[in-house]
Amino acid sequence: MASLIQVTLKRSLSKCTDKQIATLQGLGLRKRSQSKILMDTPAIRGMVMKVQHMLDVKAFDGDDSLRDSARLRKQRAAQG
Repeated sequence: MASLIQVTLKRSLSKCTDKQIATLQGLGLRKRSQSKILMDTPAIRGMVMKVQHMLDVKAFDGDDSLRDSARLRKQRAAQG
């Protein structure tokens, strides 16, 4: 199992620079209080560090399948 982190946007996107908004969108965060479970890679860590004042980051000890989209879960269920 790969190491995972859960990032939660704790502030709104108002008064953010365009670069910060692009970084948050790259992390998949668009609304306040929205959370995402992401792989703990150097690229993701770098993005988190750029907007760390706006995020709440926690280590996530869950199953990696929680990261799958509904479309991928349907495909997997149809196959087997």
